[in-house]
Amino acid sequence: MAGATEKSIVPNSTGGTSERRNRRKRLQLSCGECRQKKLSCDRKLPCQRCVRSGWPEQCSFEAKTRPPPVSNDQSTQQQARRNSEEIRDLQAEVAQLKGLLSKAYPQYEVQNGADALRTIDRAELSQAVFLDETFKDDQSPVDVSKFELSDPRERSPHGYYSQHALLQFFREIPQLFPFIKENADECLKPRGVYLKKEKPVRNEYKANSPLQEQSTLEGLLPPKDDVDLLVSYYLNYFEQLHRVIHVPTFKREYATFWLPGRPRYPAMIALVLSMLSISACTSVSLNETSTPSTYGTMPAQWISACDEWLRQQSSKNRKLVHYQISCLTYLAKRMNMIRKKSWWKETGALMQNAITDGLHRDPSPTIDSPYMREMKRRIWAVLRELDLQNAFEFGLPTLLHNVDSNISAPSNIDDEFNERSKELPTSKPPTHYTSASYQFHSARTLPLRLEISQRLFSPGLSPALTYEDVLRYTHALTQEIHSLPRWNSDEGANDTNPPRLRTLTYAFLQFQLQQCILAIHRPYLQRDDSKYWLSENVTHQISRDILLMNSTLAGLGIQALAFLREDLLLASLSITRVTLLQPQNSTSTITASSLSTINLLDQCLPILETRYLHNFHGEPWCFLTMCAATMLLKIHAGSETWQTAKSLCAERFLDLHYRRIAQHQDSASQAGGLAAGQQQSMRDETSFPASEWLDSNYSDIGVDCFGLDMDMDLGLGFDNTWETWGSALQD
Repeated sequence: MAGATEKSIVPNSTGGTSERRNRRKRLQLSCGECRQKKLSCDRKLPCQRCVRSGWPEQCSFEAKTRPPPVSNDQSTQQQARRNSEEIRDLQAEVAQLKGLLSKAYPQYEVQNGADALRTIDRAELSQAVFLDETFKDDQSPVDVSKFELSDPRERSPHGYYSQHALLQFFREIPQLFPFIKENADECLKPRGVYLKKEKPVRNEYKANSPLQEQSTLEGLLPPKDDVDLLVSYYLNYFEQLHRVIHVPTFKREYATFWLPGRPRYPAMIALVLSMLSISACTSVSLNETSTPSTYGTMPAQWISACDEWLRQQSSKNRKLVHYQISCLTYLAKRMNMIRKKSWWKETGALMQNAITDGLHRDPSPTIDSPYMREMKRRIWAVLRELDLQNAFEFGLPTLLHNVDSNISAPSNIDDEFNERSKELPTSKPPTHYTSASYQFHSARTLPLRLEISQRLFSPGLSPALTYEDVLRYTHALTQEIHSLPRWNSDEGANDTNPPRLRTLTYAFLQFQLQQCILAIHRPYLQRDDSKYWLSENVTHQISRDILLMNSTLAGLGIQALAFLREDLLLASLSITRVTLLQPQNSTSTITASSLSTINLLDQCLPILETRYLHNFHGEPWCFLTMCAATMLLKIHAGSETWQTAKSLCAERFLDLHYRRIAQHQDSASQAGGLAAGQQQSMRDETSFPASEWLDSNYSDIGVDCFGLDMDMDLGLGFDNTWETWGSALQD
């Protein structure tokens, strides 16, 4: 038997004998037995046993798979038939490839199939296959036979590119990416202009002690006058949307921030730097003042310093100010277009921290003061709105789909309370505008928007979304839009809330509802199926409303605040898509209003020009994509040819590009010596009393459920418990 052993007697070193086991050599198995026992066997050559047994007649494996024996004549005929069938199949494949190549590459028509295949690499063949699918769809009003590029997702099939709501348009509008790429290759690259985003330079922020933290952060502060201007701009405008801080508390601390001898908490410095990172990139001229454009290169360093400071903080003593800095730093990244691929992950991490600290549960009146309860509600409202916004933009689920939150909505009140307030003021009516109106009304429509996002992005948690559901949700969302107060009257208006702030709040409330309508109708924008014509009309109307509102914000001089969202580009590409889906001779309302649509896009295009011009870390794709979409509509309307549209688009971008370079060179030269002269001397920390809301020695969020020393604060008597258990063990 294979694997058996036999014994032999051999002498050992001591003069005696010992018994040694000799392993017999394993017999070679047949091919079939090798496969049954899962042993290695070379099926190309027979094993020795099969050879000795007269292989292949006696091979157990080959006997099962070998066809019955035939004569030599029959075998020759069968082999000839198989060869002829293979030749015909190869000829058919070559003919199909030649047809694809002749469409995508007319210059190769005179070559034979083998030469063409050798000339064009495999990447180009995959592009030709994609173009063949584009020809079959026949959704382009322009001759796309000359396109030489496939969809970007075919080349980089990463999750961000395949899921993001904006990048999906490169597949849904097949002319868009070839237009941009041809423009770059023919007009931009010959002039040495490459469409690459400047990488933000991160400062080397490392601190191992509180004194080092204070010194390093203080070294990044601009002069006091500029800081006052940028902080004031943030408080007056951005804080009207996402209520992150309590303005009176912050102003009271900021009033002593520049006093000699006053200790500067690193948390306060980080809070100020995060505000500067949001305001410095706007460069929007207002009636009362204008933000300095000197610090265009600084937000990346400020954001990096705040991120590093947050990473060094312990989760045990996490305070409310830590969440405030985290929210402001994230908003600064959106304003400066920094690490945009990580936005969804970043808000998800903030949500996890907030859930760990219990911010998703209604605060207890017996533990938290009225001030802390309201601030917790506001921070949770900010986090869930930012995470839900990313869910719609990235096409990914949010943790809110699985979180049972019972926290109340923030009250519709201004900051008419403080840390010593015994109770909160009465919430104002919905028609009364306050600085918290955005959070108040967002919380009212949150259940509906959350339900829609769950149906779209978490199909495993809810039934599939049918078209009847789409119509029902459209009606509900439209009703919510119509019920939004416009705050046009003087009711609730005062000096701190001018009319344009009320318009800004109304615009953001409208945007987040319109974003849901576009998301649920997007899968039904199919020209060949007349059943879903309503989706095209709804998308067209909603997109026009978004463009008109952005034009209104631009007229008020606050269009830069809308960069916290991507509604402008989303509406531009949506209205371009539904217009291109219409035949050129169509009598539909969408086709009849195509000229007004083009004019509206031309009015909104300067908004993205301003963003690219003043944002040092901005990328050209937003402006170039919207400009390309506008030119495609002009081609579809017959007012421009393909080559003329490319030339106009390139000329406009080149002019913007050179202006941006000149402006940033001036800003860099002005800001070159600012950082060196801003080092502040260390303060005497005993000169002033400490501010409790900035002191990181204890947490004001809640009890650390993982800390073993919590009995010291709550008096739970764990020490006595240990003594009791110890005495019991001794007994």
